[in-house]
Amino acid sequence: MYTVLIVDDEANVRLPMCRTLARFEGVGEVLDASSGMEAITILKQRTVQLVITDIRMPAGDGLQLAEYIRQHSPQTDVYVLTGHAEFDYAMKAMQHQVAAYLLKPLSKEKLLEVYDGAYGKYRQRMESEQVNVIRSRALLEKRMHDLLHGVPIPTFDEGLIPPYATIRLVSFSTKDLRSLGETSVRYFIRECAHESFSGLGTAAVCEEDRLITVVLFTERDDKAVWEQRVQEISKWMEAKLRIEVKTGHGGCTKEIGDLGLMYMRSMMSLGFNEITRKERGDSFPPIIKALLKYVHNEYANEAANLSDFAQQFQVNANYLSNLFHQEMGLTYTQYLTQIRLTEAKRWLRETNLKVYEVCIRVGYKDPAYFSRIFKTFVGMAPGDYRTVEHS
Repeated sequence: MYTVLIVDDEANVRLPMCRTLARFEGVGEVLDASSGMEAITILKQRTVQLVITDIRMPAGDGLQLAEYIRQHSPQTDVYVLTGHAEFDYAMKAMQHQVAAYLLKPLSKEKLLEVYDGAYGKYRQRMESEQVNVIRSRALLEKRMHDLLHGVPIPTFDEGLIPPYATIRLVSFSTKDLRSLGETSVRYFIRECAHESFSGLGTAAVCEEDRLITVVLFTERDDKAVWEQRVQEISKWMEAKLRIEVKTGHGGCTKEIGDLGLMYMRSMMSLGFNEITRKERGDSFPPIIKALLKYVHNEYANEAANLSDFAQQFQVNANYLSNLFHQEMGLTYTQYLTQIRLTEAKRWLRETNLKVYEVCIRVGYKDPAYFSRIFKTFVGMAPGDYRTVEHS
């Protein structure tokens, strides 16, 4: 809402201006004050976009008010109004970065001109901010999609991550979203999911062929509210799309590096826990065959990541990630994890190596993280698995 504040100790000047401004298109509210101090009290409680103030007033003049606004509300436009046309007053006003220096009496035409200029700048600023918000959201969602598929966030984009105490993840599985028809339908679904979860924090919604995954960054986590919202959006999607919607819970974490694990957990709960396309020899594109060879050769290397391979072969990492997912039915991270855990189970069955030694041999540096992944996929801790296999 566009709010205007008129400040003048003369009521016969102030009130007619208020009545005139109230009739201008776009004005939401017109406030008035009889002194600079009274205006400052209002500004501490309200957001005001335009201030038109007299210079000479008792209890706080217009220049003091302009200085306060510059320090506390720099985006508020300030116009100085006075019956004193002395040059030194104009210079003092300009020192406080006022928009213009106006002389009394102010005609309706001049008032409209002032308002149109200020309102036009305000609209341009709002439109620019909205575009920046949309761009930041799109880039955040792109980077979250990359993280889910094993592509790390570039250092220069780490500032996109919002403040958070907890990260939650959930995936909704449907039939191929492309079969729903127009792009606008999928956009509508994404926007509704985003709006619903944004009430709980900062939400990133990632859309794939059969999945909508929500990553929520929240500073005040409430599991009960989260679960209720997940249930509500699932029922809403089923009602709107008239198709079955399954929910895959990825859990919560305090570490953004766990997002890949959370995504895999949600995939497992949806039933995507096995490689859906086996190695098919010559039927794979050459770059995918090279990547599969790289995985099998380098899985024990902690740095066996998609980005390194993509850089080595001069291929776009995002394109390669999507192509791998399309060909294999799993993300690169899921595939790499399955290869590592298959080898880990073999080491646990066939040797007496300690768990931390097995951890290192299959490419994990942190034994605690290795144990969490192992338990997620195998259903028991590495030590328990060895006990069961040897019994």
